[in-house]
Formats: sequence, C-alpha cells, structure tokens
Amino acid sequence: MVICPLRRSISTACALFFLVLSLILSVATYLLYTSSMYSRYEKELTSVENFVEAQIDHDDMAECARTGVESEKYRTFQSFLDNFIDQFQDVHYIYLMKVLEPNDPVQIRVICTANSTWEKENVPQDVLHLGDGEPGWYDQHVVDQFREILTEEKTVFFRNESTWGIDYTLAKPMYTSSGECYGLLCVDLSLTDLNEEVYRSISLHISLIFLSAVVFIILMLLWMRKNVTSPLLTLEKSVTDFAKNSDGKTNPEELVFQPPDIKVNNEVLSLSNAMTKLAEDMRGYVTKILTTEQENEGLQNQVFVDALTKVRSNTAYREKTVELQNAIDGGNAEFGLVMVDINRLKQINDQFGHEFGDKYIIETVGIVCEAFSHSPVYRIGGDEFVVVLTGEDYRNRDMLFEQLLERFSHQSDDELYEQPWQQYSAAVGMSVYRQGDEYNSVFDRADHAMYKNKLRMKEKMNVEEDSSEL
Repeated sequence: MVICPLRRSISTACALFFLVLSLILSVATYLLYTSSMYSRYEKELTSVENFVEAQIDHDDMAECARTGVESEKYRTFQSFLDNFIDQFQDVHYIYLMKVLEPNDPVQIRVICTANSTWEKENVPQDVLHLGDGEPGWYDQHVVDQFREILTEEKTVFFRNESTWGIDYTLAKPMYTSSGECYGLLCVDLSLTDLNEEVYRSISLHISLIFLSAVVFIILMLLWMRKNVTSPLLTLEKSVTDFAKNSDGKTNPEELVFQPPDIKVNNEVLSLSNAMTKLAEDMRGYVTKILTTEQENEGLQNQVFVDALTKVRSNTAYREKTVELQNAIDGGNAEFGLVMVDINRLKQINDQFGHEFGDKYIIETVGIVCEAFSHSPVYRIGGDEFVVVLTGEDYRNRDMLFEQLLERFSHQSDDELYEQPWQQYSAAVGMSVYRQGDEYNSVFDRADHAMYKNKLRMKEKMNVEEDSSEL
C-alpha cells in the first residue's frame, strides 16, 4: 500500500479547504454585494424619478403625447431633462414613452427624452423628439413587459435590453389629473457600468481572500512542520529503527527502544513517551513469555514423555487417537498400529528386582524404536506399547514387522544370552486402517493379532520345555 505523507495530506486538505472557502465566500460576496448595489441603485433611481416627475405637468404632457405638438411647458421640461442628464452622468437615460397597441408595428413612441449636449453636438441624428418611434427598438418581451407595467400601477425595476444597450430600468406609469394613463416614465442606469463596478469589487474581495488563504496555508504548514510532522517523522524513524534492530532477536535484553528527541509539548511528545513505555513493557512481557514457555515446555515434556523409557506417554497417546480419528472423519487417514506386550516382566521383577525389570523394559522398547525409527512409540501401560506407523514405516510395514519378530526371536535365545533380563521378548500384533474403520476398530485388530502372537509364543515355549524334559 502506498503511504501518503502527512505533510502532503495536510497541504492538500488546506488547499482544498481554502479553495472551497474562497469559492463560497466569493459567491456569497457576489450575491450580497450585487444585492446591495442593486438596492442602492434602486434608491437612486427612485430619487431621480421622484425629482423628475415633480417637474411634469401631466395634463399638458398627455396632450402633447396625443397631438404630437410641443407646448411651452413641454419645451421647458425638455430643457430641464437635457440639463439634468448633463449634470448626472451616472444616469444613462431618462425618458417618457407611450406604449401603443399590440397591432401597431412601431409599438413604442417617444413622448419626451433627455438628450445630452454631447449627443446634440456630435450625433444630432440620434437625438429623439416627440412622436419618434421605430420597430425593433426593444425586444418583444421588453415591450410586453412595458405593456404589463401599465396595468400594475406601480414602480417596477427590471433588466432592459434595447438598441441603446443593457440597462437597469425603473418604469412607472404616468397619469393625468383625471386618472388617465398616458405613458411610462423610465430612468435607466447602465448595467455594463454596474457590472463593472461589481466585478471590480468582487475581484478585490477574491484577491484578498486568496492572499489571506495563501498566507494562512504557509503559516499553517510551517506550524504543522514544527509541531507535528517533523516530530512525527523523528518518532517514526525511532520506531522503524527499533523494528529493524529487533528483527531476529531472541534475547529480550536486546529489545531496546531509543526514545526520540521530541522538543514539542503536545500529543506527539505523549505518543513518544507512550511508545517508550510500550517498548519497555513489551520487553518485560516477552521475558515473561519466554520464561513461561520454558516452564511449560518442561511440564509438557513431563506430561507427554514417559519418564522411564523416554517414549511418548499415555497422555500423548490419547491426543494422538483424537488426531487419527479426526483424520478418519476427514477422509484422509493412512496409518497402521503395532501393539507390543513385553513378556516375562513379572518374572524379571520377582527374581532380580525392579531395577533389572526397568532395564528390561527400556531395552525391549529400544528394539521396537529401532525397528520403527520413523514412527512415534507410546507407552499405554506398564508393559504395553503402541507404535503408530506413518510415512516410510507405514509403506515398509510388513518388512519392518518381520524384522522385529526376527529380532525378538533372536534376542530371546537363552543360548546366546544367559541372563533372563537380557533375553528380550515381546508379543506383537499389527493392523492397518481400512476404509470404513473407526480408530478403535484398527486398535482392536492390532490387539487381537498381538494376543494371538502371545498365544503362539506360549505354545512354542511349552513345546520346547516338554522337549527339554525328554
């Protein structure tokens, strides 16, 4: 598994955090600032609209709109609008317009509009007068919106796309003294200028946020390096060196952990102290384990090894029978049993004492162990032993069994060995596991074969004794 360095993870996390934070703050700033700007501009547009409307004689203006003839009051108001647009350049347009019926191809006609001095001097052809109107000045949806505003009888703010650009427009229906709506008074602010101001402000805020994030990340990484990552790397090196030096060591005294030089007073120092204490406790624990294992090994040897013959004990035999039965149940058993019953042991003990009887047992079993040198031998009684044939001994069992019989036959010859406790003799019987057997079945057959061998040996001994008497 590839290890990702903590320093890189922290750097990546900080960068992602501040990227997301910057994005959220930028969007929030944009929305709040835009909302604030639009609110401020709506107040400004409302102030302009109120001031301009106060200069209008609505009845006279309605008559001019109806007849298309300029009155004296109309010309005075026109002069007022021209001067106003020259003085307040933040305002893009101020105009009164008449919205015609939907079937009229022009649809929008000018009642009165502010013309700046620059327009009158440089582009007089673009100066608008009472009654001017052309198809296509406004998109159809804007015209429909103007027509809808006439029915709402309230001031409306909306985004306005026209031949003269994209504006943020205040539109308010105008009424005569008799309550007749004759047109709309509109005040426009350029959305281009508005958006430029918003973008400048947002860019400044984003730059400040980004700069703050960069400074914070640098300071954070420096602090993390001093207080976290560098101490952790030092601790990691100590732990790695300890693991490397401890590999293959069997002596607990060699399991020595060198505490790192941690110069910070935080959790890393606590972790270092805990690692030092853990290494010391582990060394003590390993020492206790080794001592216990040695003690258990001694006890196990006493339990599983016969004290006299040094072959395996009856306790070990019982465990072996369970293991063999499990192999039978699992369908992978392959073994044989040799039962051994030592002859004349009581005679030796009675005539020569137990010291010679013990020697007689040891030597007799030694012959069995030599015959089946690759198989375990178990003492299951005072003079009874079991050999579990496995591996090479199992494959050569018939030959080895015959050799054992010949050895006991030769060893029991009283002409060669004068002392009875040197004439080693034992009855033996062998059986092998067959499909469908239980362990006890194999044991019973071996025990039965041993018993038959013992009977034959007794019959032979009686015949020899009778012959010697003749």
